[in-house]
Amino acid sequence: MESSEARHIAVVRRYFDGCNSGDMSELLATLDPEVVHFFLPDTFPTVRGAEHLAKFWRKYKIRLQPTWQIDDIIAQGDKAVSEWSCLWTPPGEARRVMSRGTEWYAFRNDRISEVRAYFVADQAAGSELPDFPYAERGYLTP
Repeated sequence: MESSEARHIAVVRRYFDGCNSGDMSELLATLDPEVVHFFLPDTFPTVRGAEHLAKFWRKYKIRLQPTWQIDDIIAQGDKAVSEWSCLWTPPGEARRVMSRGTEWYAFRNDRISEVRAYFVADQAAGSELPDFPYAERGYLTP
């Protein structure tokens, strides 16, 4: 039998697949109906509800053409945390911007019920650690 941790990691990976494709059904399959997604101030407002969150990420996909990658992920009990990379295009520009961040997930009935996102989407500058060997460790790179 698969552990709850393995199931939760698989759900987060499927959620990221949905964010990459913008596929509403893929996203909704990973989300608890009452999911709440929290963001840092001045990034995005809190998003409540599975349909609202799925539409949010579909719109993000259409407008910014992001490429998301989970670089690391761990789970314990009913929680998981990921470190991710996202390469995206600011509106009206050709250049791509790299954002990196981390998210904490809580689960209810093997679906994501809460996301706490720690990142800043700044189109003027990426959010990378100076001198960190991203490419050598298999992280998404521009």
